[in-house]
Amino acid sequence: MLVKMAMEFVGITGTLIICLSILPQVIKVYKTKSARDLSITYLSGLMTGLILLVIYSFYVGNKIFIFGNVLSLLSVLLLIVLRKRYYKNGLVRLRHQSILTGKESSLCHKPQLYQK
Repeated sequence: MLVKMAMEFVGITGTLIICLSILPQVIKVYKTKSARDLSITYLSGLMTGLILLVIYSFYVGNKIFIFGNVLSLLSVLLLIVLRKRYYKNGLVRLRHQSILTGKESSLCHKPQLYQK
């Protein structure tokens, strides 16, 4: 009985850590209104893995596992929505910054041909 309660505690703690670990990124994207550094490949892979884990969670029937995976899935979905909404803001902000400082950014830099 004690081992089962300890394992439930471990499961709940792990689930909370996983669910809460994405919140700082969501908050940063929302506050800065820029998602320029977020990789859509990473987010898509994470979303795919979480969808598969949610399906497996329902198959196993563990309520903690279901709750944690659904919550993580919703968090990643929110991050994808924020990325779609704010991705261009980061590029625009970077371009304005390069104009103000007089330095071209590598993202906005147009290659020039060598002249003899």
